[in-house]
Amino acid sequence: MNRFFFTLSLIFFSIQISNAQWKNENIEGKWIGTADFELYPDLVFVNIDSLIKVKLFYHQEETNKVDNYKETLDSLTFQIDTPSMAATYKGEILNDSTIMGYLEVGYKKIDCNLIRVTPITIDDLGSLLGYFSFEDGRMIQIEPFYIDGTIHPLQILDFNNGKKRILYPTYKDNKQITFSAGLKMASSYPTDFTITLFKNENGEAVRLQYDSYTEGTSLKEGKRLQDLADYKDISIKNGDIQIEGTLTYPNIEGGKLPLVIFVPGAGEQFRGNIFDEYVRTLPYYGIATFVYDKRGCGVSTGDRTTANFNDLAGDLTAVIEKLRKTKRIDSKNIGLVGFDQAGYVMPISASNNEHIKFILNISGALSKFADQEKQALEKRLKADLYTEYDIKITLDYQELLMQYLETGIKTPELIAAHDKIIVTPMTEYVTTFDEEEYIAWWKRYFKFDAKPYWDKIKIPVYTLYGANDNLLDPTLNLERMKSFKNSKYFEGKVFPKANHFLLTGGKRGDVQLTEVEGYPPFLFKTINEWIGVQVGLIKK
Repeated sequence: MNRFFFTLSLIFFSIQISNAQWKNENIEGKWIGTADFELYPDLVFVNIDSLIKVKLFYHQEETNKVDNYKETLDSLTFQIDTPSMAATYKGEILNDSTIMGYLEVGYKKIDCNLIRVTPITIDDLGSLLGYFSFEDGRMIQIEPFYIDGTIHPLQILDFNNGKKRILYPTYKDNKQITFSAGLKMASSYPTDFTITLFKNENGEAVRLQYDSYTEGTSLKEGKRLQDLADYKDISIKNGDIQIEGTLTYPNIEGGKLPLVIFVPGAGEQFRGNIFDEYVRTLPYYGIATFVYDKRGCGVSTGDRTTANFNDLAGDLTAVIEKLRKTKRIDSKNIGLVGFDQAGYVMPISASNNEHIKFILNISGALSKFADQEKQALEKRLKADLYTEYDIKITLDYQELLMQYLETGIKTPELIAAHDKIIVTPMTEYVTTFDEEEYIAWWKRYFKFDAKPYWDKIKIPVYTLYGANDNLLDPTLNLERMKSFKNSKYFEGKVFPKANHFLLTGGKRGDVQLTEVEGYPPFLFKTINEWIGVQVGLIKK
């Protein structure tokens, strides 16, 4: 099962130096950089004040001192020595905003260049939050982002080129504030692009400027889009379950509107997380959206951990029935967009619902559930560099576990395979006999196959996959799509270099802030235009 589901934990590693004073006033302040460790790069925070403080975002070490601290007008050096890490940082102070350096760990030199983060206040951020459009037609969204309590970064998503980055404040005066983004989501150096807010003499925001060094472009006329003020929170009953969601309308007066319902995937899913980015811009193009908290998540009631796919499909059906009767919604122009596990939920509901006009299936498996979990297990083991032998005995054990779930009999072969796997690191990837909660989870799902439901569907279905998906095999799933009775209604697309979340840059299919670059270029154009054709806003 997908147990390494995406969760970001802010675990900080603090280093302090006793009695060491900074000497070079030009480098006083907060700095940030990335150290390219082998498992995955780590963010490095350096605070130069009366004490030197260093934090590493992903590491879980703590120490109360650094050794051999040295600082001159053009260099900075210190050593870290803990039971699990011995490293020396050496940096060349190029100017008051850049330190070019590296960490020496054993015989390896790991680049670790730092940029200075300019102090700003929360009040400075107000004019930078929201959706903006530029003269080349691109749209961006800027949101707050918490990464460390001592700085105030922002998060940007460019819906044109797909770049998803953290913006660090690097310059501020009375007339402008500049934020810089690196080549990866949380990296800071080298600079990929900058966003600058210009103000008038009264301190009022005038425009945004988007300077891209990698694209070689400068967009000078960024304007804030009108806020989507017409939205309402809606409660929907499904028996004793109450689903809570938000219906967002375009800024359009009168007339019936097409509607897209976003269907959540596996795990704890609620409004405002990363996945509803797939549909966030639709209201700007004349399409209403509904995003809801999954059963037992957010403020929806119920228990997701005991629900099966039919239960979740029942919630979706209740949502459809409620919204199709809403005054401003065109009941004959409703579509579903779903991610991951929604690929099992949407066909159940849509197969017996004449009100659904299309389905966009993002990284949703078309294989049998047990086959998809086998694909996920094998892909994760390969990504983590296990040997062919290790992968084989792990897959053999899972196959025997499936037989046990079917018969309830613990065969000698299963017991032997269990005893073999339990003493290896691969035990973290499978369900063992003592994990009763996960055994119950398997029993709910292992026999499920959505094919009978897909076979009944006679509406357009578009499935999007990432070629580097580490939870399912796009090729196997698209091949199976051809076996559906109504396969003529189905089409698929695979984005090179994208993972399960359709993000590029991640190595395991989850989100590492120091690896992810963003979404594939034109992903949102692909999604929006396909939906636009289905609802009749774009002619084929």
